[in-house]
Amino acid sequence: MDRSLIIAVLSLLLGAVLIIGAIRYVGSGNIGSAENADISVIPTAVAYTGSDVYTTYYGTFEPIPEVLEKNEYMTLHPTVLTVDQSNWYVTEQDDEDREEILGKISALSDEICNGQETERNKAYAIAMWVGQNVAYDFDAEENGSARDVISLESILENDFRTTCGGFANLYAALCNAQGIYCLCLKGGSVSEGYTRGELADIPSNHNWNAVAADGEWYYVDCTWISDLSYRSGKTISASEVRSFYALMGFGEMSIEHRIDRCEYRSFGIDE
Repeated sequence: MDRSLIIAVLSLLLGAVLIIGAIRYVGSGNIGSAENADISVIPTAVAYTGSDVYTTYYGTFEPIPEVLEKNEYMTLHPTVLTVDQSNWYVTEQDDEDREEILGKISALSDEICNGQETERNKAYAIAMWVGQNVAYDFDAEENGSARDVISLESILENDFRTTCGGFANLYAALCNAQGIYCLCLKGGSVSEGYTRGELADIPSNHNWNAVAADGEWYYVDCTWISDLSYRSGKTISASEVRSFYALMGFGEMSIEHRIDRCEYRSFGIDE
């Protein structure tokens, strides 16, 4: 065979391999593998115009350009955990306990989504259920990122008490049970005395979610939906429900949230 033809064929093969690898690779995890997410359901862009103002629950504000840019990049480049890595967020026990826990999560998800036909409606129903039925555990706040606070096992055993990391973890698992692609986000948020104008420099202090539903990105902050809380051994009923935080657009989310880490957890319970 002519040498130039051999080189051309090898170049085409190498190009094909590189293209396939690029398609299958997102963030630091390969989500094309069987144990991870279905890449075909992931929107390839977020919807926003950088010059716009956005209306949130508390009013209309201008976005910070560097926050928009970072939030866009992080949404589209998640770190992907394998099933084994994701098990940290499920249980401290063995595989038998894991299957039982995930079975309960799947059954709960089906109950919440009963009658809901679209991914968007399911994502909204799950967000509102979590926001109104899970209490923020102020008694555990100092240990708020520990596994015995935010794992699925601990949330079930503690009568749906947790911190923001647990809210995000539970929401992601309930979405996963419906085959809905959901990310867990961590970063800075407008709370604890920080203003919207300071969002670019706020310390990482909060957890929430991004969800791909019906081909669009939406953002969910179950912790902020409701004021249901647990203090000094007592559950305190919510005084206000903020459904705005159930499904936010990218721009609205970026007024009050800055993403520092974006993570896909492969719970292994998708339909």
